[in-house]
Amino acid sequence: MAVDESLESSAADKSSLRGFLPLRHVEPEPLRWAFLGAGVAGLVGAIVGLTVGLFVFVPTAVFAMFEIGLPAALLGGVLGLLIYGLVAVARRISRSGCNA
Repeated sequence: MAVDESLESSAADKSSLRGFLPLRHVEPEPLRWAFLGAGVAGLVGAIVGLTVGLFVFVPTAVFAMFEIGLPAALLGGVLGLLIYGLVAVARRISRSGCNA
């Protein structure tokens, strides 16, 4: 039996890491930067929170992970938007050719 090629390609897309990244489907560029900033900062915050929680009081280490990770993710999202703004301004200046 012949295997349908479209099924093979969709299975290959799902098996790759890019198929699982939600950022690929976010169209507006500011949201992409905000999600990227929130994800990176939230991950770092969760790791720091877990580490701090394990040193302070082991049974509540998971809660410390959320106590530090969620505010870090919020801050990362805001910083992602600010960085997008700076990049957009720099792109606009470079396109206009202003040598001020």
